[in-house]
Amino acid sequence: MKRRSRVRHQGAPIGDRSLIGSPGRSRSKWVGTGEGRMNSRTSADSDRGTLEMRSTLPARDYYAAEVFDLEKERIFYRNWFCVGREEQVPAPGDFMVRDVVDENVLVVRDDAETLRAFYNVCRHRGTRLCEGEGSAGKALSCPYHAWTYSLDGRLIATPNVPEMVGFDRTRLGLNAVALQTWEGFIFVNLAPEPGPLDRQLGDWAGYARYHLGRLRTAHRFAYDVAANWKILHENYNECLHCPRVHPELVKVIPVYRRGTMAEPDGIWGNRLVEGATSFTRTGRSRLPALPDLTEEERGRYNGMTIFPNLILDCFPDNVLYTILWPGAPERTNVTCGLLVESSTLGQPDFDPGDIVEFHDLVNRQDWGICERAQKGQRSRGYRQGVYPPQDEYVHEFDQHYLRERGRGPETPG
Repeated sequence: MKRRSRVRHQGAPIGDRSLIGSPGRSRSKWVGTGEGRMNSRTSADSDRGTLEMRSTLPARDYYAAEVFDLEKERIFYRNWFCVGREEQVPAPGDFMVRDVVDENVLVVRDDAETLRAFYNVCRHRGTRLCEGEGSAGKALSCPYHAWTYSLDGRLIATPNVPEMVGFDRTRLGLNAVALQTWEGFIFVNLAPEPGPLDRQLGDWAGYARYHLGRLRTAHRFAYDVAANWKILHENYNECLHCPRVHPELVKVIPVYRRGTMAEPDGIWGNRLVEGATSFTRTGRSRLPALPDLTEEERGRYNGMTIFPNLILDCFPDNVLYTILWPGAPERTNVTCGLLVESSTLGQPDFDPGDIVEFHDLVNRQDWGICERAQKGQRSRGYRQGVYPPQDEYVHEFDQHYLRERGRGPETPG
């Protein structure tokens, strides 16, 4: 996941491919809550003032069960959590089931073609209603006792259950989960009274010309990574490791050879190598450029992270989205999707294989080094590390994370 440019925390834009996208090769930007926005700075800023050593999070924050439990309640269950794309549930009755850590959520398109989300549990005895993805047809039926719900969540049938005092079907519909969409992405929020998604997204105007909502998925990837979700984010937000871990990547995005995340010219995004128009080993592909990009954007990479679990890597002819699914303190499932202009999907010569191969290569390099970093967190020889100036976006991520977790930002150094 390494396209870096500047990252953004959920609700606030952060950098240029750093916090916001681990796979972003230009270090992306965070998008965090409006209040949690990171300043857009390049590595050159660090050279203009006094350099400070900053501390990493304590090692136990990456493996302790009690820390992960706190993250569930204060981060994953309170923030808008990306669960997929609208195109995955295109027609009435189509559904997909997703885990938001320990909670199982059902997303379904109803008869009015409205997307809805519910806790995926029957109100009778707690049985899960659906598994995976598919079509429920006209209604949602429990596999245990056949209690049946309309696609908008109303209880409409309870076979062999007589009328009883106090039994009110209108009060036994599925429990709803808040759902909102943005640019084709589906977000759910388990909080009782969640704030608006826009507040979490922050300023994403710089990405408008990519028209993410009209792009379609050409390929999906899935990974099981034996590392804490924060290590994946932090890896995405720095490029000191790029020359060592990604020898192929630094040939395509030359600024990464210096271990920095952003160009010294201060222009948004990172340049691809001269003549490159795509994210492949050669910098070329058979796909046309996304039509509304400027000439400058057709030669650059931009990345964005929407805290806590969505990363976007934007290239001239494709966008890679990465969804992190924290499953345990030391395990994260990852799904990625390659987005391209919808009109190219049906072309007889459509073949994104070289792009897919390169994204997958860089991702696997990232996951491998993240797993090695995870193993070291439990060592008696390591309790806490340090951040040099080039890790400024990682430090910003950590500070945003600590605020979201519910304690004040730690003092640098």
